[in-house]
Amino acid sequence: METRGTFAPETRAEALERYEEVGPVAQVVVREATKAMSFDADEYDERVTPEVIRTARDATFAELLAVHVGDDDEFDAWLADSDFDEEAVVRIGSENVDNAVWHSIPFADTVIAATYQDEPDAAASTLRRNAFGRVYREEFYESGR
Repeated sequence: METRGTFAPETRAEALERYEEVGPVAQVVVREATKAMSFDADEYDERVTPEVIRTARDATFAELLAVHVGDDDEFDAWLADSDFDEEAVVRIGSENVDNAVWHSIPFADTVIAATYQDEPDAAASTLRRNAFGRVYREEFYESGR
């Protein structure tokens, strides 16, 4: 088993703190990307809405989430050693493949797991977007972020 990514928030407060931290990063990324696309000031003001910045922030946060990468046996062993039960697991993908990526969200008593055969990076990205959409978005947007 290997772990990829940097954020593994244990608490809602820690997740919110990390989400706040990536806000300025998202703004810089959007600003630099629009410079590379030769946006002038008027076009920037017209096209870069708060929703664009929020989407960049959401994607940045999600892509930095720590995920475990392993085969099905490693996932099963991790789950058995964890404080989560089978009911806490949200599974994405086919049951007929050999590998899994997973991310635990202790404050939501949830584990999101995605299966894959040959593309761990694609599976990790899918998993991260699902974890954000299924759990983190609700936590952040309920807080007025």
